[in-house]
Parts: sequence; structure tokens; C-alpha cells
Amino acid sequence: MSDHLRIDRQVAAMHRVIADRIRSGDVGILSHAQANLERWRKQFGGTLPAAYEEWIELLDGDLDGVMHILESDDEDAVRKRSSSPFTGILTPAERWEILKRAT
Repeated sequence: MSDHLRIDRQVAAMHRVIADRIRSGDVGILSHAQANLERWRKQFGGTLPAAYEEWIELLDGDLDGVMHILESDDEDAVRKRSSSPFTGILTPAERWEILKRAT
């Protein structure tokens, strides 16, 4: 398996865990992602790269759209997850366990 494919699988596995948590009622995850984007906007001097602007639109939309990107293996979802605002949701131990299992 190529390194790129392995990384895509690992990122997808982490985002599926995040989706499961949202589905279980932890909607604070969405607020966390929005706060990350706002913090990054300030760090970028008020203008975010297009990939992050896409996430702002997505998070301002319906939950189904967010869940699709978190769980789908289509090309658009894979691309969007590579610029994910869900940093800091999983603990280092959780990330490590997911990374080991998704290789």
C-alpha cells in the first residue's frame, strides 16, 4: 500500500470516530471545529485559504453534509478531510491507537 493511501485511510478512520461522537450527541465537536477555524482566520490575518472557507460553509450548513464529509470515501470528502478543522478532538492516545489500526 502506498504511503498516500495509508495516510488517507488513517485520516478517514479518525474522522469516522469523530462522526460517531457527533452521532452520539457530542455536538460540542462542531463548535470546537468552528472555533479552530476562527482562530486560524485570525492567525492568517483575516483571510483563510479556500480549503478552510469550504469547511466554514459546510459547518454553517446541515449536519448531514458534515457527516458525509467525515464518513465518505468519495474524492471530495478525502480532499476536505486533508484540511480538517477537527484538530484537538482526539487525544494523542486515541490518535495513536487509530493510526495503528488503520495501517
